[in-house]
Amino acid sequence: MKKIFLSLFAMSTLQIYAQKTINIFNYTPYNLTNYLVGADQTNNCYPSISGTNYPIPVPPLGTVSYTGYYNSQLQNPGINSWDVILAPNNGSTQPSTSPLLIALGASTDWMMNKFYVSDPSGAPLYYSGASIGTLSCGAPLISTLTPTSTTPYPFEAFWFVAGGQTYFVLQ
Repeated sequence: MKKIFLSLFAMSTLQIYAQKTINIFNYTPYNLTNYLVGADQTNNCYPSISGTNYPIPVPPLGTVSYTGYYNSQLQNPGINSWDVILAPNNGSTQPSTSPLLIALGASTDWMMNKFYVSDPSGAPLYYSGASIGTLSCGAPLISTLTPTSTTPYPFEAFWFVAGGQTYFVLQ
């Protein structure tokens, strides 16, 4: 009996460890809309995983965290399914309760976020969208987006990994 409990504990610990967390912080007065992508960047970006119920909104001064892809429907806002591409011409949509997402959580990590902001009042915003992270396999990491004269973003954005977790901060 002890062996069974020890095995179950070890499996649950490994399952939790396999899941990667992304924390999204919106410190702006704008609505933030996200499109999250994960991949195995050591294997030509396969498998690749992206949330299917885009957009993923985060209100002004709001936060959200996703502990991997599996059970992501339990967060607010929930991600109910994921587009999974295992190899070229081998893709499917998996519900967030699919055990396949547990295994993929161990071999992939958050790769990038395609996002945009919008004014809650509906006023137009110029340069309101961007992408951050590793935009394509083998590309350099884009960890900071700051306003310049050529791209006058209405925000600053940061993407970094610390303590095994990914952080996306918009301010």
